[in-house]
Amino acid sequence: MARISIASIVRGIVLSKPFLKECLSEGIINYSALSRAISEDLKVRGVEASHAAIKMALIRVRSEIIEESKRLEWKLKRVIGSTVLQLQSDLTVFTVKKHNVIPKLPEIIKSMEIARFFQVLQGINTFTFIVSREDIDRLTSNINKSDIIEVLENQSAIVLVSPREIVETPGIVAFISSILYENDINISQIVSCYNDTIILVDSAKAWEAYRVLETLIKSMRT
Repeated sequence: MARISIASIVRGIVLSKPFLKECLSEGIINYSALSRAISEDLKVRGVEASHAAIKMALIRVRSEIIEESKRLEWKLKRVIGSTVLQLQSDLTVFTVKKHNVIPKLPEIIKSMEIARFFQVLQGINTFTFIVSREDIDRLTSNINKSDIIEVLENQSAIVLVSPREIVETPGIVAFISSILYENDINISQIVSCYNDTIILVDSAKAWEAYRVLETLIKSMRT
């Protein structure tokens, strides 16, 4: 029972620290040094355990992490590899005060029906509208200038249309975001709508972001 309890605690410690989990999975960590560090952590919790017991627990945890990573990697490849891309350019983002706009929503929704691109995000105190350039006038005609908090121009949307499995596959958005971050591409907004993931970037980076994601998708198909 003591061994089971120690193993459970060690597993909890590892899983609560993503960087530690990653290093353990990659096999680039010193078991003895980590065992000593965790031993001190356990003492603070009032648990006594030998370094050997902790090391054995770490080995078991690493095995579990590797198996879990393989399953997740397979799911990621399946979903991302089945994703298709669309690009929408010339977009503007309006953030407006929520309460003053609510009475005008019926008219705004009418303009949505004929717009090339129109997304609405509801926050606690604001609405954010993402609208195509040619449809800006129809939106702003229903909004007082004093209600506009911020305007973000020259935006493009990369729309990732994925299979339904994306809804129950963890890590997709985090993985895609990290790939864009590694390529020095900032995300202005990100919206998830069922199996569509809409990523807004500055128009100057749009084609670069598209190519990065296209390359990622193709690599997942091999």
